[in-house]
Amino acid sequence: MVRFRRRLLTVLVPLTVLAVLAAASVLWLEQQSARARVAEAELQPALERAVAAEARAARAEASLTAIAIAIADQKQADVAATATAVAQANEPERGLEHALGQLFGVYQDPSGPAYDQLTRAFSPEALQVVRAEADYLRGNGQHLGGVSTFTVEPSPLTQLEPDVAEVQTTERWVYDERDHSDNRVRCFVEDSDQTYQLRHAEQGWIVDQIQLGSTHRSDCPSG
Repeated sequence: MVRFRRRLLTVLVPLTVLAVLAAASVLWLEQQSARARVAEAELQPALERAVAAEARAARAEASLTAIAIAIADQKQADVAATATAVAQANEPERGLEHALGQLFGVYQDPSGPAYDQLTRAFSPEALQVVRAEADYLRGNGQHLGGVSTFTVEPSPLTQLEPDVAEVQTTERWVYDERDHSDNRVRCFVEDSDQTYQLRHAEQGWIVDQIQLGSTHRSDCPSG
């Protein structure tokens, strides 16, 4: 009987210890779980505030991006509008430069097809002024060559009407007249002041009227 009790105690004691340890472990786990739930409950408002703050930051960033894009678009529109205004303001002057360049080309080849195309750059009244040299060269079988050139210094443009503008110029033309063999016939320099009135037509700005100012001629430098 005594041996049986000893054996029973030998078995029960470890079991009791295990049971106590198991109960302690369960209690500890429950405590940790409860603490975790409490901590989670305490952190939830902070998490919600963080999410809300992140959402506000995202909205603010989107707003700033939209504002930056709008500002960039406006700047591009302003630059384009300024460039367009400048280009439109310079169109009459470019029309004059084109007309005078075309005229100089006719002087270089007065018998070519460009002679008949002067009507696209000059009105009939203006042609009577500028075509005299071309007619002289055509009639004598001559052309401009050698050191022939021209320079034009325009004054600021005056817009008389939306489709009418006026430009005053100081010009120097070098007429090196050559024959068919490209031998010099005569050469002179013409310095003059001109006033051009330009009109906007279907093909662009053309020279409508020319007022001749002071003119001075001199021989080309020797050599």
